[in-house]
Amino acid sequence: MSDDSAAVLMRLLPPVSWNDFATKQDLETLGKFIQLGFNNSLLELRNELRKEFVDETGILRSSMHGEFVDLRNGMQDEFASLRKEVSTEFSATRSEMNTEFAAVRSEMNTEFAAVRSQLHHEIDGLRKEMNTEFAAVRSEMNTEFAAVRSELHHEIDGLRKEMNAGFLDLRKEMNHQTHRMFMAMLGINTLLMSVAIAAFKLL
Repeated sequence: MSDDSAAVLMRLLPPVSWNDFATKQDLETLGKFIQLGFNNSLLELRNELRKEFVDETGILRSSMHGEFVDLRNGMQDEFASLRKEVSTEFSATRSEMNTEFAAVRSEMNTEFAAVRSQLHHEIDGLRKEMNTEFAAVRSEMNTEFAAVRSELHHEIDGLRKEMNAGFLDLRKEMNHQTHRMFMAMLGINTLLMSVAIAAFKLL
């Protein structure tokens, strides 16, 4: 800043003495005082707020406790009433179900008895038919077995006769062959004796 500007600025300042000017120390003291006042005001405000909060919380807690007590009592009454109604409904439903089950059980027993009787009747009829069929099959099988047995006996008798005739022919043939072999051996022996006698005479 130039000297002229400084002179103009000084002329514009109000007429005060040097005691009216605040020093740096005065500003620091004022700042500390303001800070202390602010801290005290803040502490008082905090204490008041805490007290109001505690009071309001107590009032609210007391009010809420009363409300909760009333609500609990009301809910207990409602639950008791609901429990009573549900118990009544369950009792009525149980009674109706027992009646229905008894009726269904009676109907089922009647139906089962009818079905059982019909099944016994059907089984008896089927047993009689099976016995009749088995008797007929048994009779047919006995007849067939008798016929087969008779045919087998006839076949076996014929086979036995054929085997006996064959054995008889074989025996005759063997006797004939044995006789021929005997006569051949006798002829050979006679020839050998003749040769032996002739050789003996020559000696």
